[in-house]
Amino acid sequence: MSATFKNLLLLITAVLALAGGYWIAQSMRPAEQVTTTLTYGGGELIDFTLPDLEGKKRSLHEWRGKVIVLNFWATWCPPCREEIPLFISLQKKHPADDLQVIGVAIDNLTAVMVYRQSVRINYPILIGEEDALPLVARYGNRMGSLPFTVIIDRSGSIVVRKLGVFNQTELESLIDPLLTTP
Repeated sequence: MSATFKNLLLLITAVLALAGGYWIAQSMRPAEQVTTTLTYGGGELIDFTLPDLEGKKRSLHEWRGKVIVLNFWATWCPPCREEIPLFISLQKKHPADDLQVIGVAIDNLTAVMVYRQSVRINYPILIGEEDALPLVARYGNRMGSLPFTVIIDRSGSIVVRKLGVFNQTELESLIDPLLTTP
């Protein structure tokens, strides 16, 4: 083995160890220490087209006129996985109330399909992979951190952006008034 190859291998190992250590530290941090950002208002629905799990191209405008909970997530993100049962429950609670939860996975198709089946996600999942990162930034998350959720009212206006995990009370207090408004 050449010295250059050994150095490259050592560098790759060091980067992977650093990334793994950071991920472990973040996942072990108590929830009360996790920084979240909640901002109200500002902007209109940004349309985009991404494939769903069956490969069909889906546009966000398909759901215009509904209250949209647009969640950017990944299977490798522990806080995202923590939050998904809340979105499943929200979609079950409001199936006829013109509410649509939409997940945009910044992940690969296989991982998402396996995870979706294991937790029985009941709302559309669009596959963004790394192509969704510029979209996340356009919605206001310049850091690209996950989970990131945008709530859009029936008229297409952004009501809330949240970087971090929602809890049930917080999410319902934001959604319920939007569902009662025609």
